[in-house]
Amino acid sequence: MGCKLTSSITRNKCQYAPAGVKAVYLFNYDTENAYTFEDADKTTIDAITLADVTEKAYKIAFIDNTASFSDELAQNGNGGKYRTHTLNFTVENYDYELLNQDEALSLGKFTAVVVDKSGRAIVLGRNNGLTATAFNYASGAADADATGWTVTMAGTEIEMARLLKDESVIAAIADNTTVTP
Repeated sequence: MGCKLTSSITRNKCQYAPAGVKAVYLFNYDTENAYTFEDADKTTIDAITLADVTEKAYKIAFIDNTASFSDELAQNGNGGKYRTHTLNFTVENYDYELLNQDEALSLGKFTAVVVDKSGRAIVLGRNNGLTATAFNYASGAADADATGWTVTMAGTEIEMARLLKDESVIAAIADNTTVTP
């Protein structure tokens, strides 16, 4: 009988909580990536160890107010339930750096960490990864139209997205290379 509530769900926030995404990090999905939890309930991750020590997480510089994510309950035809994690963002680059990564973004499999504007860091695609379902460029027609590459990634998961203790957990494995033109 594991599907029984074990505690009350209360509203105990007395703070502002703006909507939106502040940062997006991607790292290559690997079944051997390890997650250390700070609690017995396995709800909060306090360390990530990538299977390949040469790998890094990469921060995505997206256009302000274009990134979003969702964690949705879905049900298949046999009554089984699962979660769908989806990540959307738009990057404005149409340059060598982006073109050098287009196949990876289009064909790769990733785990994402999204940091919302309230400072919560959420892991998407931890168990099965996220893959691109769209990677499209829009030029816009009018002067004020949005332009850039819109990326949508989605994946089927067996759990709700887990929280990181804070952004420093992903920052510890992030690539800090600065490219100067």
